[in-house]
Amino acid sequence: MNPNESNAPAKKSLLDVSFDELTRIMTDWEEPVFRARQIREALYVQRRTRIADITTLSKSLRDRLNAHYTLRQLSLEAYIESEKDGTGKYLWRLADGYKIESVVIYEGRRTTFCISSQVGCPLDCKFCATGKMGLLRNLTPGEIIEQVLQMEHRIGRRPTNIVYMGMGEPMLNYDSVMQAAETLTDPDGYGLSPRRITISTSGVIPGIYRFADEERPFSLAISLNSVDDDVRRQIMPISKKYPINDLLDAARYYTEKSGRLITFEYVLLDRFNSTREDARKLVKLTHRLRSKINVIPCNATDEAYRPPSAEKTAVFREHINERSRRITMRKRKGWEIQAACGQLYAENQRRKKSKKS
Repeated sequence: MNPNESNAPAKKSLLDVSFDELTRIMTDWEEPVFRARQIREALYVQRRTRIADITTLSKSLRDRLNAHYTLRQLSLEAYIESEKDGTGKYLWRLADGYKIESVVIYEGRRTTFCISSQVGCPLDCKFCATGKMGLLRNLTPGEIIEQVLQMEHRIGRRPTNIVYMGMGEPMLNYDSVMQAAETLTDPDGYGLSPRRITISTSGVIPGIYRFADEERPFSLAISLNSVDDDVRRQIMPISKKYPINDLLDAARYYTEKSGRLITFEYVLLDRFNSTREDARKLVKLTHRLRSKINVIPCNATDEAYRPPSAEKTAVFREHINERSRRITMRKRKGWEIQAACGQLYAENQRRKKSKKS
């Protein structure tokens, strides 16, 4: 099946329909307005996977909904789980044949779902496998939400946290990302606390300002990875358009507008950002902004972007620990199953090609 020539489903997912839109549909169909609330409860409280199973609705309404909508559009293409830490990675096939990834990460009492916002990504960060795909299309709100519902069903528990750190750049699919996050945090919907959802960006500055001005209640993270413009341009081409100083101004605007901390993600790359001097610059940054920084060794297969040695990582850790409590060194999760963005997709594509040859 060629995704570019696939037949997109005629039916829209009910997960794509906001509560306000659902209320309007019920009004247009001359149904009581409370039906919209019943449908939402069936989707996000009762976790129905088929419209036929929403027995709080009349059969005639279920039939009408079923004629126009569906509830599940993702099918599992592949799954792999770490024997070391239980990290699980899912490769989903979308209704049009494209594929996306999601990851579940366990850490103490935390269960974090890492979800995708686009099929591929246009930003071409050099250490990220997803960037090699380019952008194929944006995900709909329903496709974003369904990743959460499917993973919860498969592992048998709700997430404590959701991070938009999977495939894609969330700020370049802003409206769908925010609609999905609103649904996932709606007290009458999925009901997760807004502070338990983190929107991560590689540094799309207009999106950061919009996020701040709209006073979004979700947490914000920026993939920083270097505080040196020359280095950042090499590993993250977006820095050519949005240089460090402008990015930090946007981050400062957000913290002042929201009164909240911002999180910087810092992926350690041996040849680019893991020296003692890099650590010194990173520490300096934490004193200039209301921020916390998560540092993690790179989880990439490309030799050019390998993580630093254990010894070099230890020196980096010691240097920052002596000078800042806002910086946390995190362990890599799912290293042996290649749980970083795009890696399961890439492996799946390689296997398909090898079978054909």
